[in-house]
Amino acid sequence: MQSTAPSSSVDAIPKTIVQRRKSEATREALLEAARVVIARDGYTNARIVDIAREAGKSAGVFYSYFEDKTQLFSALVEAFYEDIKRVTPTPKEYDDNPAEAVKNSINAFWHAYRHFHPEMVGLLESALSDPALLEVWRNIRQRGIRRFAYRIKKQQANGKCVGMDPELSATALQGLLEFTCFNWHSEKLDFPGKRIDDAKATEELYQIISRVLEL
Repeated sequence: MQSTAPSSSVDAIPKTIVQRRKSEATREALLEAARVVIARDGYTNARIVDIAREAGKSAGVFYSYFEDKTQLFSALVEAFYEDIKRVTPTPKEYDDNPAEAVKNSINAFWHAYRHFHPEMVGLLESALSDPALLEVWRNIRQRGIRRFAYRIKKQQANGKCVGMDPELSATALQGLLEFTCFNWHSEKLDFPGKRIDDAKATEELYQIISRVLEL
């Protein structure tokens, strides 16, 4: 009688990989479904049962991946944050060519905000009443604020941006960038039903910010 050798751990690896990929695919499906539902209904009115249905999953499956709607939404906003980090110029690029780096940074933020606009609207709706989302929003803002403050200090070392408080000015510049992206992408506030051209928008933002920074 031929003996059967026990399966080795190596044999189990492919199955583990398949299971992990299926798990990741399910999580991504839930996130993408959440984007659809939030864009349609708004964050406040988005329901877990609707998100699960949009993903073709049960509500029970949803809770296997996320504790609640806030945790799922935090994951969506974190994706925006990671996207920004991925395409933002490096500190060396800022030092080598600050004007070009600032322009590229504005361009990256603008396009990321367009892609993640439903999430950012939901963030603005909910962050001030949800400590977890407020912390996510604060982290996004702080990254931009630190970069603007650093650039102002560098300019002041070269005799520019005289009299500016780096931290306060950086907060104002980040607010300008952030709210303008929210406003223009919404197509509801200052320009109802009108899509602002990407190149025109980023150039206008660059002209304003570059003059403040004396680039």
